[in-house]
Amino acid sequence: MKNYFGILSYTQSISYQLGIGENLDAFILKNNSRIMFWKNKMGLRKWFEKNRNFIWINNPQAKFDIEALNSYNNIFLNNISIFMTGCNSSLIPFLKINKFEIMKTGKEAILNLDYAHFRNKSLKEIIRIGFKHGNIIEVPYSDKIRDKLEEFKSECTHSNEPQLKYLYNDILLPSNRLFVFESENGAWLGAITVRIMDKEKVITDLILRSKMATKGTMEALIYSIFGKIKQEGFISWSLGEVPYIIYDSPKLSKEFLINFTGRRLKFAYNYLGLYNFKNKFEPEWQEIYTCGKPKLNLTTFVKAASFSNMTTLVRSKFFYNLYSSGKAFRNNEIKRKPVNSDYSKVS
Repeated sequence: MKNYFGILSYTQSISYQLGIGENLDAFILKNNSRIMFWKNKMGLRKWFEKNRNFIWINNPQAKFDIEALNSYNNIFLNNISIFMTGCNSSLIPFLKINKFEIMKTGKEAILNLDYAHFRNKSLKEIIRIGFKHGNIIEVPYSDKIRDKLEEFKSECTHSNEPQLKYLYNDILLPSNRLFVFESENGAWLGAITVRIMDKEKVITDLILRSKMATKGTMEALIYSIFGKIKQEGFISWSLGEVPYIIYDSPKLSKEFLINFTGRRLKFAYNYLGLYNFKNKFEPEWQEIYTCGKPKLNLTTFVKAASFSNMTTLVRSKFFYNLYSSGKAFRNNEIKRKPVNSDYSKVS
C-alpha cells in the first residue's frame, strides 16, 4: 500500500478546504462524508509517515454511525493507524470492543434546554447590557452570506493569528444556521453557526466575536439562540468542546501528559478563557475522548498538531510574546536610566 495521510473533517468538502481535490481518493461513508487520502510529499509528513499510514477522523459521531466503519475494515487494515478526536461517550463501548486505545482529552459544554441556564443575576445583567447595542437575527444561507461571514472573520478577535484547521467546521454550509448580533447601523458584532445533529440535539460550529463588540454581545446572542431552538422543540445544545480540562488522570500516564502539556500552551491557545466563558451558562460538562488504533502515541499527537496548525500557532505566539517581553524590558530600562545633568553649569 502507498504511504498516505488522511483527514476526515466535519461535514465540509475536504477538497474545498485543502484545495487539492484533484489528488484525492474518496471513500463515501454516509451523508456524503468522506475519508480523504493523499500521498505524502513534504519532508516532515514523510518523516511522520515512514512507518505507518495514518487516518485522522475528527468528531466521528457528527458524520456517520460508527458501526458503518465495519463495512470499511479493508481500509483500516494493512498497517494503517486510526486517530479519532472529539469522540463522545456514545462511541466508547464500540471502540473498546474494537480494541481502540482511549483517553480523555477535554469536555463538552451541554445546555439542557429545559434548564434555567441564565438565572445568575450577574449574567442577566450582562445580557441586558448586550441587548442595548443591537438585535439578534437569523440569516438564511446564501453564497453572498457565506462570503460575508468569511470577511467578518477578519474583523474578529485573534484574526491576525494562525488559524486552527480540521478541529471544527470553519465555513458556512447550507446545512448550517447562522445567528448574528447586528448593531443599530447594521454592522455584525458577533456570529454563531450551529448544526442540527438530530431531532433532539443542536451543536455549535463557530463562535465569532468582533473586535468592536461591546460587553454582553455574545451572552445576548447565546440567550437568543437558546430561546429560539427551545421553542422549536430541541432538547439540548452543545456549546462545543474545551480541551485539556482533565485533571484526574493517573500521574505520568499518556493521558496526563497530553492534558498537562496542553495546559502549558495556554499562552497560545487560551483553553481557560474558553472554559470560563462557556461555564458561566452552567452547562453539563461531558467528557470528550481521543481514540486510536492500534495505539495512541505522542508522535500521533504531534502529527495532528502539525496538520491542524497548532504547532504554527504555538510558534507564532511564543516568538510574539518573546518579542513583546524584550520590548517591554528595553522600555523599562530606558525609563530607569538616570539623566546626566551637570547642574554646576547652571548660572
